[in-house]
Amino acid sequence: MHQLRAVTPLSILAKKLDCLAIDCERGNFDVQFRNELETCRNLASGLDPYLEMLSTPEDPCLKRLSVETKKFDWSDSDDPALVRGLEAEMLSGHVEGQFLKMLVEVSGAKKILEVGVFSGYSAVAMAKGLPEDGKIVACELDARAARFAKEQFLKNALDNKVDLRVGPAIKTLRELAEHGMKFDLMFVDADKQNYENYVKLALDENLLSIGGIFVIDNTLLQGEVYLEEGEKSTPGKAISSFNKYLARENRVEQVIIPLRDGVTFAKRTT
Repeated sequence: MHQLRAVTPLSILAKKLDCLAIDCERGNFDVQFRNELETCRNLASGLDPYLEMLSTPEDPCLKRLSVETKKFDWSDSDDPALVRGLEAEMLSGHVEGQFLKMLVEVSGAKKILEVGVFSGYSAVAMAKGLPEDGKIVACELDARAARFAKEQFLKNALDNKVDLRVGPAIKTLRELAEHGMKFDLMFVDADKQNYENYVKLALDENLLSIGGIFVIDNTLLQGEVYLEEGEKSTPGKAISSFNKYLARENRVEQVIIPLRDGVTFAKRTT
């Protein structure tokens, strides 16, 4: 069978690294080796800046939100109302934010359910794509992050579009289901160990309408999902397990998009 040529940045990078590994075994450290190594570096480091440069410029309010998130002290605390391990790097960011905004616009979604708000970047981005009568119900466990996000919604006159619920998301989702709430789009970016529970609950309780969209963040989790089992962290194992679950879930069809840290796009079919 004909072996397909590597044509994407990551497949080219992998191919070149394979060749470099062979050269290392043979002791070939010549000029060509150094040139190939430099190409690998450029392939790896150039992709994200290129995507940012040629995507629609970041909305000024999102740029300010990003700066404020990076300046904020997210250090761990013994306060039981706060979640450990929060960091500015959890920000969705320019390219993913633009993807979410455009997805809301082209899908025509009016009712959005967000699980995991953090500093509010993704909620603001999606709210920007909503029609006037659109609404987001946003779930956040960490009281500090909720306060920060709420301030962002107020600053950007979006507090009328975002209904922020503070507390365990599973509890909030069950309450929404009891009230017969249905959503067109559900964005999940929270504790990785509960991803499967969130999606199952949304399907079992009909929180997501048939034809509705799941957007699930971090489904490549820094590449851990396709590494050997011993190289996976606890969140990496959770996401690996979740990805396998979703691939078996007969109520959706899905695709993993290698955007940022991996975004799964799934449509509820039944």
